[in-house]
Amino acid sequence: MPWEQAGALFIAGTTAYAAVHAVRAGRGETVVVSGAAGGVGSLVVQLARHTGATVIGLASEPHHAWLTRQGAIPLTYGEGVGERIRAAADGSIDAFIDTFGAPYIELALELGVPSERVNTIIDFAGAAKHGTKADGCAEAASADVLRELGTLIADGDLEIPIACVYRLDEVRDAFRELERRHTNGKIVLRP
Repeated sequence: MPWEQAGALFIAGTTAYAAVHAVRAGRGETVVVSGAAGGVGSLVVQLARHTGATVIGLASEPHHAWLTRQGAIPLTYGEGVGERIRAAADGSIDAFIDTFGAPYIELALELGVPSERVNTIIDFAGAAKHGTKADGCAEAASADVLRELGTLIADGDLEIPIACVYRLDEVRDAFRELERRHTNGKIVLRP
């Protein structure tokens, strides 16, 4: 795989892997993913789909086509998102993976998702307050997980989208892009 993808695989890939396993996503279930087009969220969507789950991905409108190509149901976040999720789910919502931050833990609980099936990779205060999970890279950082992710990539079952590549001396530009929080995939710095 290209170096940019390989470099993004360890943290983003293992974090996504841990998040999907934390909520025990499975065939026939419905999983909602916030930040679904971002660096980790884009991998969560694909890994959850790989389990056979139906994935509802929250992202801005420009990323809906990419989510649809991944087999996810794209929804725009913001006011009324709870009602849009309920309508898209057409039944119960089994799990919720938050890759964006507040207020998604509270939303997941309002939607009836059991706290043990909610995982955040960013809202640690919310996880502590509500008793949800906060599994990430540390729970999946192993050679076995990297091998499994690498196999999925080699088999064409996992794509690591690269939003932008910056030279190391362009690090400020990279952080400006990151602060926008509207990328599809990873932002990579190349030494």
